[in-house]
Amino acid sequence: MQQRFVSLYEQLRGADPASSQPIQGFWLIHSDEPLISQWIIDACRPIWQAHEQTIKRIELTSAKSWINVIAELDSLSLFGDTSAIIVSGNHKPDKDTLDALARIAPDTLHHLLWQTPKQDKKSLSTKAIKLFDQLGLIIDGNIYDERMRGELLRMQARHIGVTLNADAWQMLMMRTEHNLLTAHQNLWRLSLLYPNAAIDIDMLTTCLVDGAEFSVFDLSDTVLAGNTPKALQILNHLKNTDIAPSIILWALAKDARLILQIQAGKNPSDLGIWRNKISSYTNAARRSPTLTSQSWLSAICDIDKTIKGVNDANVWHLLQQLVLSLCGTPMRSNQLTTP
Repeated sequence: MQQRFVSLYEQLRGADPASSQPIQGFWLIHSDEPLISQWIIDACRPIWQAHEQTIKRIELTSAKSWINVIAELDSLSLFGDTSAIIVSGNHKPDKDTLDALARIAPDTLHHLLWQTPKQDKKSLSTKAIKLFDQLGLIIDGNIYDERMRGELLRMQARHIGVTLNADAWQMLMMRTEHNLLTAHQNLWRLSLLYPNAAIDIDMLTTCLVDGAEFSVFDLSDTVLAGNTPKALQILNHLKNTDIAPSIILWALAKDARLILQIQAGKNPSDLGIWRNKISSYTNAARRSPTLTSQSWLSAICDIDKTIKGVNDANVWHLLQQLVLSLCGTPMRSNQLTTP
């Protein structure tokens, strides 16, 4: 079964967690917007918590990583505890894993949420995606035009209690063209500066972020180009404008995984990379020594643990180190900004 993001999100947000049924079964959400996947997780979380479903995350570093997913799906404690398993990555399960998923899907008490980049028509016809279509739910989280972006932003504005007049909406859309993250960031800033107020152009102008064109996507493009000074500048901007480290890590980890797959001999066209981005990823794969790039997954894991509070390292220093490595620049202490 397939469903558009907006209808499912509103359904989840409108549900009473205590009286709703637990979320079970297999879901797949595909989108190139990190916020979309995060919004689905945020909407599911109250229901997971109400039914004491343990949230677990699994990063797909290869097709073999699905072994860990199957192990979680097959597990059920003596007390009947169930899990919400968030799986990230574009590695498709092999035949044996598909057979196991098909066996588990009809009766599972767990909720599996697989987050992938945007899937093209060819990818949507693969056996792995078809399994989720037939036995679970596929969520299209992609933004195809500015009308859709406006619809999503208006929906979020309602949820955070922000009201803009028509002129203010037009200005926000123009100043943040094609950039969902920056527009959403400005809506949050408005909610803090002008709670319960009707926002006009003057109020919006005082809130718009200087350099708002910098987003995690700009960071991605700059890292792929190997432009270290600009990449560090953008990272510092994202930090100063309160972009969550988890969103930045999402973008960098996505790039790292794609570069590693290209270095392993995969065809970029088969990895869901946009045609106009293929040369950027290919050049980055050639620029990065294999030994260096293989250390990225460990660095990503360390940053993820820091974000979750498992250790007390400085997450921004770790992100800077990863950016430097992805750019192909050896890390020097004087390149790190003050946290």
